[in-house]
Amino acid sequence: MSINPEIISLIEEIRNDKVHGASQLARQAVEVLKITAERSQADNLNEFQLEQREVGERLMSARPAMAPVFNIVARLLKAISQKSVEMDLPSIRRFTISRADEVIGESLQAIAQIAQYGSELIIEGDRIMTHSYSSTVVAVLKEAFTKYRDVEVITTLSGPGRTGERIAQELEYYGMPVTFIDDTAMGLYLLTVSKVVVGADRVCADGKVINGIGTYQLALAAKMAGIPFYVFCETLKFDPRLKGDEVDLEEKDTSEVVGLGRLPPKVRVRNPYFDITPLELVTGIVTENGLLTPEKVINYMEKQSDDYG
Repeated sequence: MSINPEIISLIEEIRNDKVHGASQLARQAVEVLKITAERSQADNLNEFQLEQREVGERLMSARPAMAPVFNIVARLLKAISQKSVEMDLPSIRRFTISRADEVIGESLQAIAQIAQYGSELIIEGDRIMTHSYSSTVVAVLKEAFTKYRDVEVITTLSGPGRTGERIAQELEYYGMPVTFIDDTAMGLYLLTVSKVVVGADRVCADGKVINGIGTYQLALAAKMAGIPFYVFCETLKFDPRLKGDEVDLEEKDTSEVVGLGRLPPKVRVRNPYFDITPLELVTGIVTENGLLTPEKVINYMEKQSDDYG
């Protein structure tokens, strides 16, 4: 089936996005399906379903490291398929648009709930380190800052994508004291903080956490220093389908690491955007359902796996 070039362009924006976090891109993916439904030229119910499925499959494969993109699209496609049995074309189009709005709202509500739970882990006078942009982490820190005005944040550059710059900009705009450091300085400054908090792009079947490159090093250093390491993410990011070593970690343009011609041509340059943090380095994962200890994460994932089966 031929897909509207504008829809293809929107999918490519998600594929090439280097700024937004996984939750935001998941909601953006749903918005693409909504736009597809609104502009669909399908003549019958079958064509409409085929169009949604093809766009959905392209979206699900666009960001393989980000579980919520796959999960949120898959759930919407399943709802459309189930409802299509009892609806005509105009009705299923309206349902798709309406359900897309509901799914986006549910994700935003989950983030708001995590902000409440996560802020309860932060106390007056805390100095927090974070790494790799996460809208959920930003929401938690903003919520904590409304309670305790003396909370400070240290954010890293966060890899070649430099997503830490966005964290610094957003938190400073809100009035929060922020210190910005290079990734290579995280070990030095870690000893001055009371907690480390990060987001996640995926929690794997074995409990391993996929997040922006550099998260693993920070988790190791925090463990060595005895500093709590928390992950903030909605359960939409839990994926029982794949273990950590089975995930495509996505690589981007190597020019972000070193300029063309700066190294001998035989030197191989790599630019992975994500890494894998073992669950044993994580103090807990805060979801919209509250704080999950590592043991509870495994129990939750086993239940999810049974549901998938």
